[in-house]
Amino acid sequence: MFRLFRSKKSHASAPTEPHRSGYQLPADLVDPRVMDEIGHLELLSRTVVDGLLAGKHRSTTKGGCCEFAQHRQYAPGDEIRQIDWQVYARNDRYFIRQFEEETNLHGILAIDTSGSMKFGHSTISKLDYAKQAAACVARLLLRQRDAVGAVVLNESKPLFVPPKQNAAHLQALLLALQTAQPQDGGNLGHQIQANIPRFKRHGLFVLFSDCFGDLDDLGKALRIVRARGHDVVVMHVLAPEEIHFNFRRFSSFQSLEVAGQKLNLDPAAVRDEYVKRVRIFLERLEELVTGLGGDYIRMTTNHDLASTLGWFLRNRMARA
Repeated sequence: MFRLFRSKKSHASAPTEPHRSGYQLPADLVDPRVMDEIGHLELLSRTVVDGLLAGKHRSTTKGGCCEFAQHRQYAPGDEIRQIDWQVYARNDRYFIRQFEEETNLHGILAIDTSGSMKFGHSTISKLDYAKQAAACVARLLLRQRDAVGAVVLNESKPLFVPPKQNAAHLQALLLALQTAQPQDGGNLGHQIQANIPRFKRHGLFVLFSDCFGDLDDLGKALRIVRARGHDVVVMHVLAPEEIHFNFRRFSSFQSLEVAGQKLNLDPAAVRDEYVKRVRIFLERLEELVTGLGGDYIRMTTNHDLASTLGWFLRNRMARA
């Protein structure tokens, strides 16, 4: 938000009021109410992915050699030829042999931990909102038997959790999200590019960020991700004050990414110009994402997460 006052690059900031987020246990990141409302929906890929399992996503592979991954209990609809009869002979129960190539989709959930993400004035912080959204999406993908990984985009302490499909992997994802803490600054585009070699297969790349910073660098990084065959989704997380700038009194605005950078001003005197610049910024970002074939979803922290995710999933299912 700070850069909307000035023309300097990569100086996102927020007011000085402390955010109201608290320590969260991993399980708290998955809101049961949200899952109740979106659990019956599916997150489908709009591009061809590397997978074989029938029914969910388009695949480049039709058969052939596979690397064994794990057994899964037989469920109605599974093909009889996939049953492991040796396991059945030992346990008198039907199990399906799953192979690494049979993962429907490899989803990567990328969390921006730049300093501006810790802003939260009248709501929880943007980072906490993004963590909850990512946790619910991870749970949804695992429920539909897709492999999910996570990337914590951080200049000093980056973290990568490789995609896995089993349900127990959710705990590792939640722990990674829990450890994601905001830092001072960093270039979001460069951080994404540094992780691209880790995305081994065509899949789904979901970014949770306020996208403050250099849009040219971010656009370049997303174009590379898209060019490597990944479906791109940008969950743009903002606080309501960052959109409407409805502060009433003369205030001091301090950067959350650059130590000592501060602006003292009368919000009423700059509100119209600020709102105009925000609108231009939002339009440019949305055009950038949709222009490369991705999905752009604006999430404000005062809106119900279940409603926002539900709208996104229904809209995506209708277009798949």
